Amino acid sequence: MTTSKNSQSAIEAEQAAFDSQLDELMKEHAGQFALFHAGKPAGFFQTFEQAYRGGLERFGVDGVFLVSEVRKRGPEVSSISWLTGAMSGEA
Repeated sequence: MTTSKNSQSAIEAEQAAFDSQLDELMKEHAGQFALFHAGKPAGFFQTFEQAYRGGLERFGVDGVFLVSEVRKRGPEVSSISWLTGAMSGEA
């Protein structure tokens, strides 16, 4: 179980590194998918699948890496009604 916790904090560290570098990454890689490992970009890809496959090939199944689209994010929507399109505008 310790391994799972270590993996989770390693992923959180990769996410924090990605977030801290996002403004710089946006300049040249907006819309691409970044592969992050050890706190820095390890590659950029056109699709999530390509980036994920690249991470598996380079770091293995047990390796810790992050794949994230290089884009600005707004607040996350948390309403299941909104996400499923089940909202009604009737009053």
